[in-house]
Amino acid sequence: MPRKFTFRRYRTALLIGFMVLVFLFMNYISWPYVLYGPGSAEPVHPRVETGHKLDEKGQLLFTTVSTYSRPNLFAIIYAWWDPRMDIETQEKATGGATNLGAYRNLLAWMRDSSEANALIAAYNAMKRPIDVKEQGVIVVRFLPETKARESGLQEGDIITSIDGKQAKTVQELVTFISSKKPGDKVKVAGKRGKESFSATVPLILMPQTNRTGIGFQNDTVLNVTPPDPVKFDFEDTGGPSAGLMMTLEIVAQLTGEDLTRGYRIAGTGTIDAEGKVGQIGGIQYKLMAADREKADYFLVPYDEENGLVNWKQAQETVKELELKPKLVPVADLAQAMEFLEKLQPKR
Repeated sequence: MPRKFTFRRYRTALLIGFMVLVFLFMNYISWPYVLYGPGSAEPVHPRVETGHKLDEKGQLLFTTVSTYSRPNLFAIIYAWWDPRMDIETQEKATGGATNLGAYRNLLAWMRDSSEANALIAAYNAMKRPIDVKEQGVIVVRFLPETKARESGLQEGDIITSIDGKQAKTVQELVTFISSKKPGDKVKVAGKRGKESFSATVPLILMPQTNRTGIGFQNDTVLNVTPPDPVKFDFEDTGGPSAGLMMTLEIVAQLTGEDLTRGYRIAGTGTIDAEGKVGQIGGIQYKLMAADREKADYFLVPYDEENGLVNWKQAQETVKELELKPKLVPVADLAQAMEFLEKLQPKR
């Protein structure tokens, strides 16, 4: 006689099958986390064109952090297991941005702004003129009191007009709003990534200045036109942290001086128009990438005003992981240039 099916006899196999199905289902779900790990350490030279040829004996390397948004369960488990990776909630990783699209638009502007500041800093260092024009006001971060987010404004939006009038500078925006009162509404318009946008937002009483405003931290969008045909190719990156290395490469190409002296010199750090080097996030991952690519030196932001966070973390990372690149503290472009110019050529 055929055997009768009983749950008890097959319960182990059924339980295992059920758990496999649950795991497979969970693996197809995207989770609200961001994974971090070592990125790349690659030459700046192919990504910066100035119309001037330069035969570099070594390489200036810009470094990146590898990020993975909305991972599946398998990726999260792998990152949890890998000691060189970290897991953050999406909200913390994006600074509470409205959505991932807004965050990516903000990162894209940071990259573009980094390129603009690299040009200005490089030409200032060479004491050569460069044309700079303001062309918009970007939404960097909302204040808690604002009502603009609920009305459709997002981080990364670039405002160029208000109520149909030009507002390409912070001063133009502030001047127009100064004639309004809290509770009034204004229509702002401009660019959101590659698309146009408009939003009608209510004004508030700004808590710190006691003036009428929209309620967001802003920065100026610059259009920089150098006298040389400088072109950048960093579309696949985001954020401002390649600023220092971009600037060094521009100076090297336009002066014809091989700043590498035959070494592989990695680094990171934002750059402003005056050449000050600012701190960045994820320096530990960038050091791992530089070590993997056998960098000889690593230029580290040395920002005493903000507590030397990058410098201290870099020292800890090199010691803990026994990384080989020699750390070089740089507070500004002049200090980075001085270090490179004093290097004895590598034999």
